[in-house]
Amino acid sequence: MKYNLSAEKLEVSLEIDDSFIEALLGVVRAAAEPARPHTEMPEDTDVEKTSAWEEAKPDLGTFKVDRTSPEYIEWHSFVSMWLQNFDQEGTQPDRTDHIRSLGSMKYSGKLLTYVGACGGLTHAVYDAVKVLSEHNESERLSGLSDEELRSISRHAAENMTQVASLFFSDLSDLLEYHNPLED
Repeated sequence: MKYNLSAEKLEVSLEIDDSFIEALLGVVRAAAEPARPHTEMPEDTDVEKTSAWEEAKPDLGTFKVDRTSPEYIEWHSFVSMWLQNFDQEGTQPDRTDHIRSLGSMKYSGKLLTYVGACGGLTHAVYDAVKVLSEHNESERLSGLSDEELRSISRHAAENMTQVASLFFSDLSDLLEYHNPLED
């Protein structure tokens, strides 16, 4: 079939073959079929409901930190960057850009598994803070007591969560809702 349409300065010619017409009629016929009635799914009262993370998370008793893995090295440098002038005057790194990059790297899933296996975001930050402090890799942490390291770890984890909620929400979901580092 050939159609010619024209209006003032616009002229359009269309050639429609039989396969296009059959496809169009198929869509119309499918729309004309009555919809299937909605049926309620039975309640599984004897099945314990768990989140996908609960089902997928590794056994914490057997989890070993591989401090040479790319995800651990990235996490360690990320926490180190986050602590630069954290809660202090001075030049601040672009934390938004860094957290966006962290979420888009190819092994961000492994990084999330690592953070979850540590026990959550606060624990993972505290682990990195302890290593940074022990090796004197961060001026921000020099001379701090363990209680102060715990406090800055929680505060940094909460701050990360605020930024990550926009740019890497899977990471923000791993913040523990109570402070696990409190005695």
